[in-house]
Amino acid sequence: MSDAANSRGETEKRGGSLVGTIAAVAILTVVAAGGGWFLGGYISGVEQAPGEAVVAAASEKKGHAQPLGEVVALKPILTNLAVPSTTWIRLESALVAKPGEEIAPEVAMNISDDFMAFLRSANLMQLQGATGLAYLRADLEERARMRSEGKVERVFISSLVVE
Repeated sequence: MSDAANSRGETEKRGGSLVGTIAAVAILTVVAAGGGWFLGGYISGVEQAPGEAVVAAASEKKGHAQPLGEVVALKPILTNLAVPSTTWIRLESALVAKPGEEIAPEVAMNISDDFMAFLRSANLMQLQGATGLAYLRADLEERARMRSEGKVERVFISSLVVE
């Protein structure tokens, strides 16, 4: 009988430790969920306040937001690349003039032709990845500034498809 009583005592101890473990896990889960909810609310509130303060300070300092210059959308460019020559590229872009400057339609057409000539001489390896896209935009901006005699401030790439 002592063996049966001993095995019952061990079962009760194990059962008690299992209930205690489940209770501890449940309590810790509730505490972690509450802490995550509180911390998430605190972080989202902190991130919004500085952004709003920066916008308010900038608008007070300048009186109003700095206007963008004229935006001229260029016609889509479709051409093949130099290497490999079977690869086609389609570029949709827009030019942003400096404030107070205007870009004549003839100048925009010359810039578009220059973009096409540049893309025809480009290599597929030059256009790959985020750095390739950044270099492409920088090259296009430089060409646009030269063709427009400094009237172009930025070049926006709306879409770029390589097939």
